[in-house]
Amino acid sequence: MLNFIKNELSTCIALVALIVIFLFIDFESGVLHSTSASVIFFLIVISVILYAAIGVVHHAEALAHLYGEPYGTLILTLSAVTVEIIMVLAMIFHGDPDPTLARDTVFSTLMILVNGLVGISLFLGGLKFREQKYNFKSTNSYLTLIILMFSLGFFFPSIMNPAGMGKYHIFIIVTFLVVYFFFLRLQTKEHSYFFSYTTEDKLVNPGHEFKKQMRGKGYHVALLVGTITLVSVLAHYLSIAVDNLSDVNNLPSEFGAIIIAIVIVSPEGLTAIRAALKNDMQRTINISLGSTISTVALTIPAVLTVCILTGREMALGLTPTQSILIVTSIFVSMITTKSGETNALQGFVHFVLFVTYLVLIFI
Repeated sequence: MLNFIKNELSTCIALVALIVIFLFIDFESGVLHSTSASVIFFLIVISVILYAAIGVVHHAEALAHLYGEPYGTLILTLSAVTVEIIMVLAMIFHGDPDPTLARDTVFSTLMILVNGLVGISLFLGGLKFREQKYNFKSTNSYLTLIILMFSLGFFFPSIMNPAGMGKYHIFIIVTFLVVYFFFLRLQTKEHSYFFSYTTEDKLVNPGHEFKKQMRGKGYHVALLVGTITLVSVLAHYLSIAVDNLSDVNNLPSEFGAIIIAIVIVSPEGLTAIRAALKNDMQRTINISLGSTISTVALTIPAVLTVCILTGREMALGLTPTQSILIVTSIFVSMITTKSGETNALQGFVHFVLFVTYLVLIFI
């Protein structure tokens, strides 16, 4: 037991923090209504979450070593997206009905992945290694699906007749699931070599230099999923403090969504950034763009299905500002990934787009 606590200290701390919150903090009594209490609670919980994310990174790297790419990254991505779906559904059924809540949350996650995470990873990796190579066949595959799903999921609903949206939602659910699972088939079978990068002297693999203590596959999968689940529940409680801070300080409604999205993405984000700093840009691409596809292809069908069954309304069409940000991000991504090499300038451009998104929230 002591060895387990020592080896999985971040997970244990997250579990203890969750138990303390559940047993000793009564949110209905208004304990977080003051700004000072909300700030203290926010800082403590987010520190625990970020420390727990380090544990997720450890297990993700172990699985990448045991399974190889793209399987290790897929386990991490699918685990995180499952948690995201649960979080979005919890947010939808908490408080007053908001048809745009799911759309805005998914959009925030996409901006973090496509611009924030990619930008930081490319920038830091470029500063350290100047240029980093990867298999451009993977980015071609990712961007093809991203353009398709963004168009079907966000652009067409903006121009469609509202009377036909019910049938179109069913079409999206079926199409997204079929396309995604067909993509998974190709990614793990026929075209798995698209998602690894081979040079003449080595295969760049994130687990190649893994030196920490390793256990069985089941152990790392269980701890990975368990820790991500703890992070998601803590993020739910964190959202209460964020909502209180937003109400007291008159912050925009999107502020809470972006904070929670950053927290949920943090395990994947740390893993991707570490990969870039180890000159494994292929894994960074697999995580960031792979998570983007999973977020759209799985979250939207899941939320739409629940909304249809419960009779809730969900708006998918983007605002003009969101549409311009998405189109610009895709266009920049196409230029960034056309050569199979990345540098710090490309990362800086992506990060500027992410900062622009944050600024526009407050304007």
